[in-house]
Amino acid sequence: MSHFLAITAMGTDRPGIVYELAKLTSGCDCDIIDSRVAIFGNEFTLIMLVGGEYGAIARLETELPVQAAALDLMTICKRTSRHSAKKYIARIAVRFDGEDKRGTMRAITEFLADRELSLSGFSSHADKDEGTTGVQQVEVRIAVTAHVDLNAIERDLTKLANKIGLRCTISRMENQ
Repeated sequence: MSHFLAITAMGTDRPGIVYELAKLTSGCDCDIIDSRVAIFGNEFTLIMLVGGEYGAIARLETELPVQAAALDLMTICKRTSRHSAKKYIARIAVRFDGEDKRGTMRAITEFLADRELSLSGFSSHADKDEGTTGVQQVEVRIAVTAHVDLNAIERDLTKLANKIGLRCTISRMENQ
């Protein structure tokens, strides 16, 4: 298995979509290496990395648009290669939570970009009932390289949380 394809599929959520895409993938002699599913509003979103021989990947690239149209899905495909991870000395999970405020995501992502920190995961959720103050949760997973002062980053993340009015919990994770 020397060829890889990153696929994103999106459409109205309904039962059986993942099955149909998994059936197509295996029917083209490809393997799903990694995948994630999320629901945004009423929309289903699947992101997956598929591997296979050159001919199998080419077949999937040809058959996916037809199957996607039949399932009323939008799809995007991109050839890629197997991920080669950098040498990380640690990984941290940072959870921000509190009152939902405009600009929170911008402030957090700007902090990360300014320090050239590698994200290994990112999720956010905001919830607001009519007439109430909304709440939000943002979780960021950061892969830390040797050139980063881990203690300083943790202090700076806590300062950022205070600045934007959120609580911050930082956990060091087992390095894998």
